[in-house]
Amino acid sequence: MTDQENNNNISSNPFAALFGSLADAKQFAAIQKEQLKQQSGSVFGSEEEALCNSLHVPADELPASPDDSDNSVSESLDEFDYSVSEISRSFRTHQEMCEQLNINHMIQRIFLITLDNSDPSLKSGNGIPSRCVYLEEMAVELEDQDWLDMSNVEQAIFARLLLQDPGNHLISMTSSTTLNLSADRDAGERHIFCYLYSCFQRAKEEITKVPENLLPFAVQCRNLTVSNTRTVLLTPEIYVDQNIHEQLVDLMLEAIQGAHFEDVTEFLEEVIEALLLDEEVRTFPEVMIPVFDILLSRIKDLELCQILLYAYLDILLYFTRQKDMAKVFLEYIQPKDPSNGQMYQKTLLGVILNISCLLKTPGVVENHGFFLNPSRSSPQEIKVQEANIHQFMAQFHEKIYQMLKNLLQLSPETKHCILFWLGNCLHANAGRTKIWANQMPEIFFQMYASDAFFLNLGAALLKLCQPFCKPRSSRLLTFNPTYCVLKDLNDEERKIKSVHMRGLDKETCLIPAVQEPTFPQSYNLVTENLALTEYTLYLGFHRIFCR
Repeated sequence: MTDQENNNNISSNPFAALFGSLADAKQFAAIQKEQLKQQSGSVFGSEEEALCNSLHVPADELPASPDDSDNSVSESLDEFDYSVSEISRSFRTHQEMCEQLNINHMIQRIFLITLDNSDPSLKSGNGIPSRCVYLEEMAVELEDQDWLDMSNVEQAIFARLLLQDPGNHLISMTSSTTLNLSADRDAGERHIFCYLYSCFQRAKEEITKVPENLLPFAVQCRNLTVSNTRTVLLTPEIYVDQNIHEQLVDLMLEAIQGAHFEDVTEFLEEVIEALLLDEEVRTFPEVMIPVFDILLSRIKDLELCQILLYAYLDILLYFTRQKDMAKVFLEYIQPKDPSNGQMYQKTLLGVILNISCLLKTPGVVENHGFFLNPSRSSPQEIKVQEANIHQFMAQFHEKIYQMLKNLLQLSPETKHCILFWLGNCLHANAGRTKIWANQMPEIFFQMYASDAFFLNLGAALLKLCQPFCKPRSSRLLTFNPTYCVLKDLNDEERKIKSVHMRGLDKETCLIPAVQEPTFPQSYNLVTENLALTEYTLYLGFHRIFCR
C-alpha cells in the first residue's frame, strides 16, 4: 500500500474526526504500527502455540524460539498485516472510539452544545442536532480535543449557563440549508432555568432510546440537569441578567396553559429534593420565598374574571399539595402584626381572598370592572353579566376550598398551621362587629379585613363543612359545643387540644352554663370547622346587615 493510499484511507476514516487534525491521526497510526512490529514476535509465538495445542500438535514441532522464526513471522505479517491479538486490540480500540463518539453525540443532543466547529459537510450528520452553541473559550482551553465526554460535560454546562446571549454562539452541525427556527430557539434559549428543564426532558427521552451501554451516561446527564438547577437556585447572583425565580414561575405558568404541568412538577420534585439535601449555602425557605413574592405581586393586580388568575391559583394548588413547598407557603403568609386584622389581607392568601366583584372601596366606582353603566344597560345585559360573575365566583371559591383542604389533609403540621392562621385572623378581626364599624370607614379599613375577604373565606369554609352537614349525617353529631367556652390557652395547649380559635368564651351565650362542662382531651376537625365557619360568616355578614 502506497503512502498516498494510506493517507486517503485515514482521511476517509470516520474515527479520524476524533483527532485534532489529520496529521495527528497519521502520527497515531504510525506509532501503532511501530508498536505492532516490536510486539509481533512474542505475540504471534504465543498465539501460534495456543493454536497448535488446540490442534494437538506436538510441542517439539513448534519453533524453538521467536528468533528462529523471524522469517516466518515476517512472511505472516506481510500476508495478514496484524496478529490475532493486535486485531483484537484494534477492535477494542475501535469499540471505545465508537462509544466515545456516541457519548459525544448524546451530550450534544441533550445540552445542544459542542466543541467542534468544523465544516458541517465533513460531519456524518447522523445522531447530532442541527444547531448547537459553540463553546469557543472551552474549545481553546482544551486545544486539540473537539469532543465532549463525561469528564468535561459539567464544565461545558457551566460555561453554557454563563453565556449572556447564547444565540450569538449558534453554529450549524449539519449541511442542511433548511431554516429551522425551533432548533435555533431551543439551542439559543436565553433563560437558563427553562434551558435546564428542556435538557432534563431531552435526557429523559435519551434514556428511553439509547443502547444499554450508553444508559448510565444518559442517566448521569439527567442528574446533571437537576444538580445544575439546584446550583442556579442557590447562587442566582452569579448569572448575569437572569431572574431565576421569575423564570420558574413563568415555566410553571406556561406548563399549566400548555397542559404539560406534570412534566414540570416531576422536574421540580427532583430539584426540591436536591435542595433539601444540602442547605448550607441557603435554606430551602430562603430559596423559595422569592417565588411567593413574585406570585403575590402578580396576583394582587388581577380581577375575578381574568383567566390568568386561575392559572396562578393552580400553581398555588400544587404548592399546597407539595409538603415542603406547603411549609414555606404557610410560613410566608404569616402577617407582620398578628393582632392587626387588616394585615392578614396583605398576605398572599389574604390578597387572594380579597378578590371579588364588590367595590374595593365602598362608594368609589372608578376602575371597577362590573356594572359600569347600569342605567344604560338592558336587563338582558345585566343578567348576562350577573351569570358571568356567578360562574367565576363558583370557580374561584372552589380553588380556595381546594387550597385549604390540601393544607388540612397534607400533614398534622400543615393542618395546625393553617388552622392557627385562621383562628388568629378571626380573633384579630373580631372588631368588625362593633357599632362604630359602619360610622368610621376610614379607621375601619386600616384595622380590619374587607367584606370581600370574609365572604370568600366563608364560602370556602362552607364547602369544607359540606361532607358532615348533609341531612342525618352521623358525623354532625360528633360536634362538641364545649369548644366555644374554653378559656384562653397557650400555643402549645392549642396544638395539643386542636383548639385554634380565640376569644369565643367572651361571646354572649344564649343559654348560660349552669355548671362547668367537662372538656375532652382534644377536639375533632368537625368541631373546629363548624366553629370557624359560623364565626367567619358572623363577622362577614354582621357589618353588611347592620348598614
